[in-house]
Amino acid sequence: MLEGFYNMPNDIWTKVHWESNGYYGCSDGRDEDIDRHDTWFRFLVKQLFEKPGKQFPQDYDYSWDKLGFFTTWKKSGRKCMLCLDCPDDLVKGMRKSLDTASPDHFIVDPYAFHQVAIRGIVNLYDKSIWRIRDVVRTVEKTRPKTRKPEVDYDHLHEAARHVIHSTETLQVSTQLLEQIILRHKDRLNCLGNIPEEEKVCMRQVGDNLMFYYGMIHAFKCRSESMQARHQNEIQLAFNTVAQYHSHVAAIDSAAMKVIAALTAAFLPATFVSAIFSMSFFNNGGDNGTSAGGADGAGGGDEGWSLSDKFWIYWAFAVPLTVATIILLAFSKQIMRRLGMV
Repeated sequence: MLEGFYNMPNDIWTKVHWESNGYYGCSDGRDEDIDRHDTWFRFLVKQLFEKPGKQFPQDYDYSWDKLGFFTTWKKSGRKCMLCLDCPDDLVKGMRKSLDTASPDHFIVDPYAFHQVAIRGIVNLYDKSIWRIRDVVRTVEKTRPKTRKPEVDYDHLHEAARHVIHSTETLQVSTQLLEQIILRHKDRLNCLGNIPEEEKVCMRQVGDNLMFYYGMIHAFKCRSESMQARHQNEIQLAFNTVAQYHSHVAAIDSAAMKVIAALTAAFLPATFVSAIFSMSFFNNGGDNGTSAGGADGAGGGDEGWSLSDKFWIYWAFAVPLTVATIILLAFSKQIMRRLGMV
């Protein structure tokens, strides 16, 4: 119905355009509508707000303002602007601006509507950017300062998502406004034979558009700065936690060194006891026998004696020890050759 009455392009209602984060298009009339000029554009703004019963900015929710516009202007005919899916506050503010605006601008310049719409969009971005700034500032104020940091990574990354979205929409908005300003300048240059009074009005509209472009560009710079600040907080949180775990690991390492020192201190005695507990050694006093007598004979302890098979222990122990050392030395190459790493 609307597209037929206002001769709107059908692409505005497609899913691609309706889910876009911004666009701008325009067309000039032909034949009997030679002085007609239509535009359609869209901006996107993300707003954070308090949850019922919760405290902002520790806990919050968000919504998207999807601002669609269509303007049609004919010097000798209809001049109007349609707001598509815009919030009520924006529409009310635009109506007030239209009531107080100079009618001369709308008579000679189709982009007089745009300065009113973009003024309202600037106010929405101002509200959005300061809300997101409150979230980032809260993160900076509540960074962990204890020896054992407790970091809410979910909150950090949720806030980062909103900051990134803010930067994205502002980058798109600055590009859209550049296109609008460029098209307005082209139109002013093409209409070189219009009266000077009309040129003055069109230049004033262009100056207003440039002013609002500067505002949105400033918001974009602030959003990029907040994104860098928030990324710095995330990096600081990671480094703080890593430093704490490194400190804990150093304490554990010191404890392991103590255990290793104690083990090394008792290792010689353990080795000696293991050697003398083997059957390679015979002690005649253990069971009252001697090397050359019967049970109960021989008259006592004949001392220590070494078995002639003691070499078997070294024959197995030395090659196994050497093989183990070689295997450990070349373990990485062997595992890589077998495809295990």
